[in-house]
Amino acid sequence: MDPREGQVEGDGEYLPELLRSWRSRTSPRTVPGLKVSGRRSAGLTQSDVARLAGVSERWYGSLERGKEAAYSADFLDRISSVLRLSPAERRTLYVGAVGHPPALATAPEADAMAEMDEALQEFLDNQAPNPACATDLAWNMLGFNRPWLDWFPWAAYQANQMRWTFRTPEAREQLVNWEQDWARSYLGQIRYERAHHPTNKALRDLERDILAGSPEAREMWDRREMVDHPDGDLRRLRLPYHQGREVAVRIVAMQPVRSDHLRVIVLMEDHRTGSA
Repeated sequence: MDPREGQVEGDGEYLPELLRSWRSRTSPRTVPGLKVSGRRSAGLTQSDVARLAGVSERWYGSLERGKEAAYSADFLDRISSVLRLSPAERRTLYVGAVGHPPALATAPEADAMAEMDEALQEFLDNQAPNPACATDLAWNMLGFNRPWLDWFPWAAYQANQMRWTFRTPEAREQLVNWEQDWARSYLGQIRYERAHHPTNKALRDLERDILAGSPEAREMWDRREMVDHPDGDLRRLRLPYHQGREVAVRIVAMQPVRSDHLRVIVLMEDHRTGSA
């Protein structure tokens, strides 16, 4: 092995060492569905990371050994999500694995960005302790409060709600009854917005990316279901933030009168339904 292989530029650390460290700090107790008894170490195993990322242990192992390969952005983002990397750590992963930083996220629409001002951010902040976010028409994150980031750490770098839902294995673990309650509704919302904004490039790209990357989405898309919004819907989550405890939330969806390119979502924990 070339001694430079897998090395991260700048500080002399090697990607294999970093990946092992990131694995060791991630407790399996915070990951829904992982068996925690009988483990020899406190962190995740290579097998855990591979399963959660939806790849073979051999493929993940090649990354952790510092082997050069054609690692895709989707694969690296899955690893970033499983290991809950910060934006700086995600960039370091990319540089060590493929020699360059990640591409910039899909840019939010200019009209929506112009409407995302301090007043709207203050509104989101004031929804605490309920998680709240604002997105553009294509579900790119424009702003969120601290509880949203606590519940959904991916918002800091993989900031598109729909792409996270359909292109990361962890979404299937964390969104309870993923297909029936979440995925079909989300695809119905995308179809609805596409019908009402047929020339919107961001929506067109979103539809293309999701259908290209998810066989399940393609099958559900053929139902031709259409959904306006999820306002008032009751859904369940099983997040690391809650140590895997199932939490029921009522979705409050709204659109500021000043813009049809903004969407605001607040998740209100529903204690009346109880928790599993």
